[in-house]
Amino acid sequence: MLASNLSPTKSFELSTHKWLKAPAAYYCLLDKEGIIQEQAKGTSAINGGRAIDEKSQFPLFSISKTFTAIAVLQLQEQGKLSLESSAFDLLPQYNFLDGVSIRHLLSHQSGLNNPIPISWVHLVEEEEDFDYQRFSFEILSTKAKRKYAPAQKAVYSNLNYLLLGEIVEKLSGHSFKQYILEHVLAGNPHIDFKWNNELAVSGYHEAGINGWILGLLLDRSKFTEPKRNKLIQFRKNYLNGPSYGGLLASPRGLNLHLQGLLQGNGVLSEASCKLMFTEQSLGSGKPSGLALGWFKGALKGRRYLHHAGGGGGFYLELRVYPEAGLASYLLTNKSGFSDQRRLDALDVQFL
Repeated sequence: MLASNLSPTKSFELSTHKWLKAPAAYYCLLDKEGIIQEQAKGTSAINGGRAIDEKSQFPLFSISKTFTAIAVLQLQEQGKLSLESSAFDLLPQYNFLDGVSIRHLLSHQSGLNNPIPISWVHLVEEEEDFDYQRFSFEILSTKAKRKYAPAQKAVYSNLNYLLLGEIVEKLSGHSFKQYILEHVLAGNPHIDFKWNNELAVSGYHEAGINGWILGLLLDRSKFTEPKRNKLIQFRKNYLNGPSYGGLLASPRGLNLHLQGLLQGNGVLSEASCKLMFTEQSLGSGKPSGLALGWFKGALKGRRYLHHAGGGGGFYLELRVYPEAGLASYLLTNKSGFSDQRRLDALDVQFL
C-alpha cells in the first residue's frame, strides 16, 4: 500500500522503461513500515529458471562498500578507532598512508589511485583455496599510488575499501567476512558472501563491440560462456576483495537491511547513522559530494544517499532518503560500470 504522502504519477510497470534492457530486474521502494512499490521482470537465466522475486540473489558489487562503512562506524562506537585515527598507525606496512585518516578512506579523500578491478575475480570452484589476505596485500603493495594529498579531492578508489577491510580485521580479531556476517548482518540470512545455487541470478554482458572490449579486460574463455541471443553469460565468480564488493543479496535481504537503517534497529546508533549520511568536507572546506561510504544526491528536493554497483554481468543501485524515511533499489543482470542514476526515473513517479 502506498504511504499517504506518495502517489504514482501514472500506472507503474517496470517493463515500460525502454532503457532497462537487462533480461531481469527488480525494483523496490520502501519505508520503515514496509514495501510501498515493487516490480520484477524476467527469470534467473535467459534460457529459463525461476521467475525473479524477493528471493532471487544478485551480487551487490560496490554497494558492499556501504556495509563496510557500517562495520567501521561500529568499531568507532566500540572505542577501537575514531574517524580521525591514522590509517598509517593501524597499517604501517603501507607507507602511502602517511597523513591519511579513517575519515579520508571512508569518504574517498585519501588521494589514492583506482586501478581497474575487473580482473580481480576468481571462479566459485577456486574459492576454497583463494587467499584473500594475500591478494589484498599484493594489490596494495604493487598498485597503490598517491595522486593527491589527503583531503585535496574526493576521488573514488576501491583501494580505500581494501584498506578498510584490513583495518576491520585487525581491530576486530575476525576475518572481514565473519565480522560483517556476525555484526552488520546479524539476524539477516538473506545477504551473504556465497552464491545460493537455487536462487542465483545469471549475469550477462552485451556481445559485439562491448564483448570485444570485455575480452581486453579479463579472460573470457575462463569467466564467460559462449554468447547466446547476443548476450555473453558470466560463470559464477567471487570478487577478490570482499570489503569493496563481495556481498550477494536478495530483495528480501535488502528490505530487512534498509528497514533496519530507517528504523534505527541497533546495527548503528542514531548518531552514527546520521554521521554516515552526512556529506563530508574537503580540506579546503568545500563539500566533497560524498558521505561516509555513500554519494550525495537530490531528487525533487529530497536529499538522498546513494551507491551503485556494477561488473561481471550486473548493474545495481541503492539509495536512502533519510529525511523522507524512504529507501529504494534497482537490481539488474546486465553489466554496467558507471553510476547511471536509473533510480531517478523510477523513484520520481512516487515522490
